[in-house]
Amino acid sequence: MNGRTDHYVFTGVFVTAVRYRDEILHPLVRPSISTMGTETIFMDDNARPHRAQLVLSSLESNTIPQMAWPARSSDLNPIEHVWDMLGRRIAGLSVPLSTLHELLQVLMKEWASLPQQAISDTIASTPRGCQARISDRRHHTCY
Repeated sequence: MNGRTDHYVFTGVFVTAVRYRDEILHPLVRPSISTMGTETIFMDDNARPHRAQLVLSSLESNTIPQMAWPARSSDLNPIEHVWDMLGRRIAGLSVPLSTLHELLQVLMKEWASLPQQAISDTIASTPRGCQARISDRRHHTCY
């Protein structure tokens, strides 16, 4: 809630369940979750690698709490809103990016400079957004 992990970029083409478990869950999520307390719930999206039995078993065996997540509900996941903030910052740059390496460098710089308060506010709005979605049966949540 009051911090962030380093930004991780997958190299290569495909993210598989094995890569997700070995490159994200074990080295990054597990240590972070263990420091956050018992009220913490790990959120991801319904991407195929995230829903693989291998990943679900790993989450369970490491006692990483998750909630059932409805399909097509990306607007309820705070990271999607943070990605949007990051994307707008990059799109607003006056220097065009011409290589993948340049984009990666700018992405890392903008991630590090994204105000923590903006991220924290987005996370704090999640329960309100979830309740609004349940109450109004809206397709998109207004924050």
